[in-house]
Amino acid sequence: MKTRYRKKHLYILLPLFLFHLSTGIYAQNNIDSNSSLTLKSDTLKSTLKDDFNTAFNTGCKIAVSPLHYDGHDWLIAGLGAAATGLTMLADDDVRTMFKKNHSKLLDNISEVGYRYGSGGYAFALSGALYLGGKIFNSESVSTTGRMLIESLVFSGIASTVIKTVIGRSRPYTGAGPYKFSGFQIKTETTSFPSGHSTVAFALSSVLAERIDNVYASILLYTISASTVMQRIYDDKHWASDTVLGGLIGYFIGKAVVKYDQGENRISIGTYSSAESFGLSLHYSL
Repeated sequence: MKTRYRKKHLYILLPLFLFHLSTGIYAQNNIDSNSSLTLKSDTLKSTLKDDFNTAFNTGCKIAVSPLHYDGHDWLIAGLGAAATGLTMLADDDVRTMFKKNHSKLLDNISEVGYRYGSGGYAFALSGALYLGGKIFNSESVSTTGRMLIESLVFSGIASTVIKTVIGRSRPYTGAGPYKFSGFQIKTETTSFPSGHSTVAFALSSVLAERIDNVYASILLYTISASTVMQRIYDDKHWASDTVLGGLIGYFIGKAVVKYDQGENRISIGTYSSAESFGLSLHYSL
């Protein structure tokens, strides 16, 4: 099984991030040319604190959102569960089909998908947008970077918890598609859901909303689909793993965009005195 992935495929992904960075920067028409490239330490400290509070509030809203689901929301959740379950019935057949159909073209597509779903690259590119927005005084770009980081963190937590609790064996172990051991931390037994698929759709859902261009959205979700394909193609995951992973990334990404701009009712700060130092938590009704 081929596992070597070349760095040149990153050039396929970078234009999307650079496009959003440049458009966000040039949309700021009132930038002071003397100060746009310099961040004072006190300003940076303040904005990082505000962004952390925003991210924390967004995470809290997402965590409690199921308590406020209406009939439509539960229908969507049920359809997602049904899609995952139905795909699970075909896991073995899908794996067999992919194993019989390998080619140079699919190898190259697979490499792109692997890179796009890799957490390290995703955080690096998200961080580049966030810091780029701060450096060039573009609130739109830095907000997108913050949303991407939030989406990756929150969807990653959800995916990791499910992986650990379910403990599904990966295809290459030979245990079959219905081997669930429960409460596992080893790579071989944490197949469900796919973390790479989660990352790919966590990125694409946020970027698609922020760029708000139909052609960019098509491209983003097509690249995400290549990540899904790669995980099955390289025998790392069952098809149903990628379905659930993609759904987690997609819906949490959409939720981040929805809640990130809302009111922050919880504020975390620090306090210090001659004898003590600690954190303070404030909640506004």
